[in-house]
Amino acid sequence: MMRADARRALSTIRRCIRADRVRLTQHFRVRLTERGVLWADVLTLFDAPTGAEADGFDDAGRARWIVRGRAAGGHAMGLVCAIGRDSGGRLTVFVTAYWEG
Repeated sequence: MMRADARRALSTIRRCIRADRVRLTQHFRVRLTERGVLWADVLTLFDAPTGAEADGFDDAGRARWIVRGRAAGGHAMGLVCAIGRDSGGRLTVFVTAYWEG
């Protein structure tokens, strides 16, 4: 069972995605291209994540989370996201994406 803080983080990330309150770092964009990850893979992962764990804070002091799940094609993958705020409210920053296994 997923911890309550992980469930809250996933809920926040999903709300940010729905509201288009996301920022993709340059590093994230490069990794998507290098690893052949599509935005559809990211969205599929958040439909049914298999795990989420806190991973400290990023350089801007935002709570960083590692989220794991399956991509659109069924491959195991992980994402690193940072949850914070800006002048517009809640924001999720996508840091990196990788295939697991």
